[in-house]
Formats: sequence, structure tokens, C-alpha cells
Amino acid sequence: GDHDGSAGTTKEWYGALDSSQEVLVWAGKFTSGGYSSELPVIKTMSIIHKSPKYLAELLMDSSRVTVYNKMSLGRSDEEVFQTGVDTRGGSFGDGESKVVRNLTKPPMVSSLIEFVTCMHARKLRPEDTRILDGNNGDIDSMGEDESPPGEGYIVVSRAVTGGKWSVGTAADDRGSKGKNGERLVRNEILLGVNVLRSVPGDPNKTEMTSVTHVYSPMIPAMLARGAGVKGAVDFVRDIRTLP
Repeated sequence: GDHDGSAGTTKEWYGALDSSQEVLVWAGKFTSGGYSSELPVIKTMSIIHKSPKYLAELLMDSSRVTVYNKMSLGRSDEEVFQTGVDTRGGSFGDGESKVVRNLTKPPMVSSLIEFVTCMHARKLRPEDTRILDGNNGDIDSMGEDESPPGEGYIVVSRAVTGGKWSVGTAADDRGSKGKNGERLVRNEILLGVNVLRSVPGDPNKTEMTSVTHVYSPMIPAMLARGAGVKGAVDFVRDIRTLP
């Protein structure tokens, strides 16, 4: 980009992204190979008018999923390891960790989509901030007028499969059923990351960087990229509609 690393340029960049309410989108693939590496990885960056902590707690709160995900029929906490995004040194490390089950009903699809996912959220550590700034120095280097690092959180989601979580996978001919007999199709969040950092000088605004890598057996490979981009952008827009 054209960022020269000065504080003024950085503030102007944040201001332009905020005032435009654009969602910046990147799409690519993992080049290292591995399970479902042929599927697209979608990254977005946007400015949200909420604090990082508000967003971290929102994303971890299963009771509030339907507020911003209109296709969700509800998300349940299947196994909670520990609570509190600000937890330090708990039995399971820092932050909040749990396994959740989410049911969604996409339009024009008779089946229900089921996700079983391990979610973890914690506060960003100083070393995290250094890594992030190293990767995005053109945007985040604040020059001599550098303000101290603002508040930040990370929320990570990964699919849970096998064992007691294996029922309902696409390969399982038995299939599992919804309450009204609908077929459940297991989708997998191979990787979902939300990095939530306060905008410099404005702790009630968040720079949200999201990365999503999802396997959905009902979406043909040729349509996966378009569907992934639409889903990622819709997620940001739905979060923005919250009061």
C-alpha cells in the first residue's frame, strides 16, 4: 500500500476504512497441502463500532448467535472447559474454551447444517501484538507518536470430529435428524480466526481481521470461493447492524 508508517497516514487509513464502511476481502488457498487445502481461505478486514472485548464476548456467547446470524437455529454449549475471555492462568490456560453445536437453516435447502466446533477466546498478549505488527508494519507502525498498544482479543474456532462428535457427518449414511425429522449435514469450520484490536485512539472501535476456512459438502467446489466471500462479508454486515 501507500502507507509510509507515519502516525498521520495510519490514522487516515483507519479513518478511510471506517468512513467508507467497506469490507476488505482476500481469497486464497493454503499451499502446504493437508486436509481440504484445496478449499478457499477467506480473509476480511473491517472496522466495527464496538470494543474488542464486546465483540469477543459476543462471539463466545451462544445465547446471542441468532442476533447476528439470521440462518442460525441456535447454538448450544456442549462442553465448557472454562469461562471468561479475561481468565488468566486457569486450568486450561488463559481465556474461555468450550465445544459448541450450531444448527443453521440456509434458504432453499431442506437439510439442516450442523457445526460442532471447539472455540477459544483470550486477550492478546504483548508478543501477539509484536507478531501482528511485524506482519502488518505498513499499517500498524505508528512512528514517533506511537500510542501504546490498545486492547485486543483473539477468537479461534476449529471443527471437532470423531468419537462422540462423529454422528451426522456427510459420510455417515445413518445421518442424524433434527427435531422435525430434517436431515442434518455436518459442515466443518477447519479454521476460523477473529483478531479484534482497538482502533488507535478509539477504544470503542475495533479493527476486525477474520480468517475462515470451511468445508461444506453441499457446496460444489466451483462455488466455494463465491459462497465463502459472501458468507464472510455478510458476517461483518450483520455484526454492524447490532444496536
